[in-house]
Amino acid sequence: PEMGRIVSRRLAAFKGVEVHGGEEVGKLIVTLEDRGEAISPIPDTMNALREVEGVVGTILVYHYGGEESMEEMNREIN
Repeated sequence: PEMGRIVSRRLAAFKGVEVHGGEEVGKLIVTLEDRGEAISPIPDTMNALREVEGVVGTILVYHYGGEESMEEMNREIN
């Protein structure tokens, strides 16, 4: 918890990363958003976040791909 603010600033420096809270308890709430790239950078970003000093681990809690992703998935399935 004593590194919460420091780690928060380190994570916020990544493109597409926003820290929403948790600094005071050392469990940060972070969202990652791609910017419509053809290949999403999010898996690479999550891996990079694990390497930041002060980060113990990361876990994906929720994923949203939007309507476009659903349409693409349905095309691939069919």
